[in-house]
Amino acid sequence: MVNYKLPELFSHDKGKLNAPPGLPSFDDYSVYTYIRNKGAEAYSFTFNSSRSLQPVDGFEKPLPDLWLFALGVLSENAKEEDEEAISNGVPVEYTRELSFNGTQFKFLVSKFPFTIDSENAYVFSTFRNITFLFDSIDEIGSRNVLFSLVAENMSDVFCVLDMDGRLAFMSESIKSLTGYSAEELLEIPMSYLVTAKSLETAREIWDGFKQPFDPGCSENGNNRVLFEIEFIRKDQQKRWAEITAAAFNGPDGQALGVHGLIRDITERKAKQEEIRSSLKHEIELSNVKSKYISTISHEFRTPLSIIYSNLQLLENHRFELDAETINDAFELSRMAVKSLLRVLDKVTVIDAVNKGKLEFKPGMADLELLCRNLVRDLNEMEMVPDRIDLKIDEIPAEVWVDESLFGHIFTNLLLNALNFSDKKKRVMFEVSMATPEKASFVISDQGIGIPPDEMNYIFEPFYRTSNARNARGSGLGLAVVRDCLRLHSGEISFESNLGAGSVFKVILPVSREIRDTD
Repeated sequence: MVNYKLPELFSHDKGKLNAPPGLPSFDDYSVYTYIRNKGAEAYSFTFNSSRSLQPVDGFEKPLPDLWLFALGVLSENAKEEDEEAISNGVPVEYTRELSFNGTQFKFLVSKFPFTIDSENAYVFSTFRNITFLFDSIDEIGSRNVLFSLVAENMSDVFCVLDMDGRLAFMSESIKSLTGYSAEELLEIPMSYLVTAKSLETAREIWDGFKQPFDPGCSENGNNRVLFEIEFIRKDQQKRWAEITAAAFNGPDGQALGVHGLIRDITERKAKQEEIRSSLKHEIELSNVKSKYISTISHEFRTPLSIIYSNLQLLENHRFELDAETINDAFELSRMAVKSLLRVLDKVTVIDAVNKGKLEFKPGMADLELLCRNLVRDLNEMEMVPDRIDLKIDEIPAEVWVDESLFGHIFTNLLLNALNFSDKKKRVMFEVSMATPEKASFVISDQGIGIPPDEMNYIFEPFYRTSNARNARGSGLGLAVVRDCLRLHSGEISFESNLGAGSVFKVILPVSREIRDTD
């Protein structure tokens, strides 16, 4: 039968005291612990989650000089006090004031007796540096005030389990961590206290502790483990804890139990996640910038090569060329310049959107003339001209639109239809009125189509579908369309069949009255 004892230090029938304003952080709350078997020397030493087999050395970091001094003083009568606590079976707590390098320090000594079986009795001893607690209280009415302050604010939890997983000791600070008292935890299955993944982690670590002890194993083998779990508080809030667990053994080397220090690290995990998210964002931003530079460089290279080669031709052979060849060279150069300007227009729009500087400036315009001029310019710029068939139904003589945004929207939609279709295939551009206040624009092609699983991404900047690698384009066109339509309160939808073409439909408000109402 497990002899379960709660220390007086954490008893909740004591008076309560709220921590005074400006209470120093508990981050530097230094704790030293050890376990002693009745009639034996102390072992299983820890200091701030770091474990050693020696009282004052072998920790991950050397003990500070203050602690070396304090342990020497506090340990002078420790063995006799431990034996007395084990014999009486009653927890012992007292404070000790020490002077070190001209400064007064206060230490709280706590000794918690417990049993693992009918034959072995132990004491779990802790030394805590509580100087800052004393310094933060103007007047200490009683030791209960101090103990209450520690219990209410200290999130670190000390616990001891036997090798059957039964609780031998649990500090009452478990309530501030989980919302449950130590007694309540005895009745609750682990599956209710931790998430499924953390439960699996805890079971794996516990199975490791149950393996036969190997004296030759490293400190971080089956003798000490540092791990994290996600636990569920009584109020169902999920939080994170870091657990430092270590086995303690009898004289024959047989593991008798495991003692652990549990610390709330929820805030630390949140900061780590924030850093990871920030780093992920920076990586994504860097990738976008790299893709941006690569895409724009590619888009500029071909037109500039055409311009440069024609300039070389005219410079070196201008007196040998006939008029038709010279005109062709100028025409090719003019088309290359327009191609560069198209790319720059897209970049300018995207940049203006990101800076919040792209504006909606509508006015009265001749819709039919706008569409015919747009089609004419595009037909002239293509290597195979006159591929766009424009069909205009009955529309108002004038409409209320932003001519600049209108041009960006339909230039990019028509260019996409041309670029992703065979040069022998035609593109249909149909203009009509969906309602008296809204115009309908339908652009149909017989091109490569859009893969079904990529349809959700085509309006993202720089996104190019997997079947469009060999077609020219910057991946900015549909992003420009999306942003311009958003400003113009327009809507866009599309249907596409892989290998058979796509149909994009735009509904655009063109009535001044409806815009004023909006």
